[in-house]
Amino acid sequence: MVDKPLPRDVWVARDLLCADLSRAWRVSDLARMCAVPRRSLEKHFRHFLGCTPLKFLQAERLGEARRKLLRAPLSATVTRIAIECGFPHLGRFAIAYRDHFGESPSATLRFSRARMRAQSCVAHWPCIDRPSIAVLPFERNGLHGYRAVRLSDEIGAALGRIGWVILADAPHARYHLHGRIDGGDTGILQIRTMLFDRSTRRFVWADSWHYALADASREQEWLAELVASALRSVVPTAEANRVIRSDPIELTAWDLSMRALPMVAAIDHGTHGTALELLERAMELSPQDPVPIALAAWCHGLRAGHHFSNDMQVERAETLRLASKASDLSAADPLANAMLSAAYMLAHDLAASEAHARRALSLDGGLAWAWGRLGWVHAYRDETAAAIEHCQIARVLAPSDPLAFVWATGIAAASFEAGCYREAARWYERTLAEEPRAVVLNRFAAPTHLFAGNDETARRRGAILAEVFPDLTIAQVRCGLPHTTKVLDRYSEGLARLGMPLS
Repeated sequence: MVDKPLPRDVWVARDLLCADLSRAWRVSDLARMCAVPRRSLEKHFRHFLGCTPLKFLQAERLGEARRKLLRAPLSATVTRIAIECGFPHLGRFAIAYRDHFGESPSATLRFSRARMRAQSCVAHWPCIDRPSIAVLPFERNGLHGYRAVRLSDEIGAALGRIGWVILADAPHARYHLHGRIDGGDTGILQIRTMLFDRSTRRFVWADSWHYALADASREQEWLAELVASALRSVVPTAEANRVIRSDPIELTAWDLSMRALPMVAAIDHGTHGTALELLERAMELSPQDPVPIALAAWCHGLRAGHHFSNDMQVERAETLRLASKASDLSAADPLANAMLSAAYMLAHDLAASEAHARRALSLDGGLAWAWGRLGWVHAYRDETAAAIEHCQIARVLAPSDPLAFVWATGIAAASFEAGCYREAARWYERTLAEEPRAVVLNRFAAPTHLFAGNDETARRRGAILAEVFPDLTIAQVRCGLPHTTKVLDRYSEGLARLGMPLS
């Protein structure tokens, strides 16, 4: 959001509150110290900070309590920290803390203690953790089931090429891939595959394919790549669901990254603070793992590119700092390279973004995220045909991926660049249906509908945008993403017609 110049009474009151969080503040006392009527102070807080003085105070107290809990010595207690931060009632503090941060204060303190014990006992960094899969021998049934006897081996080889999945023996693997081959006398082979999560004792994915017996030998490699491609999307989603149910103290750097991933990918500014906090923990636990660093760079890039921060330049600088750090560690990790492609793109470095997307594809040619990022590079260069093609490939490779809406947005943007406004409007509507939290995309969807002749939809999309981003200006939209000047001029024209101020 955009910074507003604060009235003197607001910044004086804010400084007073932050300087003495444990004091039992009353709004009347605060207003007297600021030399304004109480109602004026409350009105100014609501207008400029979006909350009352006491709500602001509670948020600051909760933030300070979390900082103290994360840095607490082994002798610290939740009760003492709560009192130090101005919460005399422990039960109310625990409820407010859980509502704000999604975990209890005692859970945060346990994590802090576990980290301190680990640091005192271990003199080296923890090894990099990744999900492990065992490909079990497929069951074979029917007269011709033997015709696909190599399929499980082919799938194992394809998974080994992914780069961020570990192949392991069944007793040591987190996931088991089961399969069944049915080949009767109909001339058709049916292949069923299922992925079993040992930690939850549940099957998290299943699919089936059919092909002719005459093509069995030739099609096994193709089918193995298809299964591996599906698992590229399925495994991160399964990992994200797994870690949500896990004890925060037991989470590894990879687990914390997977918990943060859906928050980052949703393009929802309300979740980015929590995501960055999780990633800070992950980087502390495993500073040589490129994934949490690259994911944090991507998150800061989103905050800069989508107007989630008051200081775009600071966020962009942090994006480049983290991306540079992750680049030194990510040479053999396609997933980290795909994330770095997103980060550099949002920092307006398209050359670096393309380089990391192509490196990811050289390591794992079926990675949908890398295909989609390459599509966006083409879109920002006004290479519309290539942009649409690459984004379509990404959607075909991973149709159920949480980032599928990003590739739909790429198709919308490329269609807009080509002047196909009705097609672009259709894809923007599809994007917002797939990810309704991405309200910020209305800054492009609204003018697209206007040029497509959908005036009512354009006004509705503009109103939704203005409600969440009331201070957004055309000048800020032009600085957000690295579109060409021609495209930005066209978007700006539509936003001006819809009433968005220039600056």
